[in-house]
Amino acid sequence: MSGEGINQMAIANALSAGVCLTTEELARLTGLERKRVAMTCCRLVSRDWIDRLERGCFVLSEEGRRALANGEIIKTGPKGPLTQGIPRRPKRRTVRDKLWYAIRLKKKFTLGDLIELTGSSHANAARYVQALAGAGYLTTLRREAGFAPTSNGYCRWSLTDDPGSKTLVLRAKGRTIFDPNRNETRDVKLGGRVRWAP
Repeated sequence: MSGEGINQMAIANALSAGVCLTTEELARLTGLERKRVAMTCCRLVSRDWIDRLERGCFVLSEEGRRALANGEIIKTGPKGPLTQGIPRRPKRRTVRDKLWYAIRLKKKFTLGDLIELTGSSHANAARYVQALAGAGYLTTLRREAGFAPTSNGYCRWSLTDDPGSKTLVLRAKGRTIFDPNRNETRDVKLGGRVRWAP
């Protein structure tokens, strides 16, 4: 295993606790220079071993957790043949990908939790959460108290049906959800209003 492979394994192991760590925290834990940590994290993201929840803050991905649990070791160098007919383009991670990952990571959350973790707009996060709840993936929990004296409080949700790591997709203008993990489509029954806990 080359030096670059050692660096990548050091970062992956530092993230094994499951919390989001900044490049500065990873540099302190691994003893690597901050610039080297940033470059190594980029390589780990391209390998799908880690995810960037926000700028400069990384967590171990589901693929990374599985690989560490199986004792896999990163070896640097070319993957597969040196020539290929059609170059592979990495899948761009969307805000919905980040929202679904954050929901699975938190299990119980408010809308404010998701917005803070993913950088999503309030409207986008609210629409996605409301659709997931309407399709039976989320359950509404007891409200959290609000800050204003006249506040009715804020909704909290719990992930009660977790089909897998692939992002659930809203279709038909939010009336259905396609689950690529189970290859099934569910109707969305909407009702009520989503309140935002900042």
